[in-house]
Amino acid sequence: MSWIAGELLAFCRWCNESSFGHGIRDSVWLFPFVEIFHLLALGLLGGTIVILNLRLLGFRFRNEPVAALARDVRPWMIGSIVVMLISGFLLFSTEAVKMYGSPAFQFKMSCLLLAILFTFTVHRKVTMLDEERIAPVWRKLAAIVCIVLWTAVALGGRAIGYVPSNGAAG
Repeated sequence: MSWIAGELLAFCRWCNESSFGHGIRDSVWLFPFVEIFHLLALGLLGGTIVILNLRLLGFRFRNEPVAALARDVRPWMIGSIVVMLISGFLLFSTEAVKMYGSPAFQFKMSCLLLAILFTFTVHRKVTMLDEERIAPVWRKLAAIVCIVLWTAVALGGRAIGYVPSNGAAG
């Protein structure tokens, strides 16, 4: 086992044994309550992603400048990502060691990292520059990549309950 894998497994064991991990796992209502916030934030993020990318693709909101629409949805996008990350961590802490060995969880986390990086670098640059400075093909490509990455995050999360975990080594 590599050093990084060992450190990740130790972190997962710590999460599993944490007071919030135990508290949420042992409560009848806390897990569904946290999951509701996670799913509401996912829905809000999905809405902002769809609205902005439909504009980039030229399907909706054609009279609205892309940069103005991006500025309008950005606080909602960032807020929903923050809520998703916090609630996701709390949900993760209830079964962290199991998630360590889950290919679906690993896929989701990889896609989440890529989606966040892409959204706040390439996609942000495409949406914040004047439309005349970015060729339509690049705007459309950025929109499609963004939609695919965030869809992969959601599908990876959904698959966690259906793809068997490999278990945690060690």
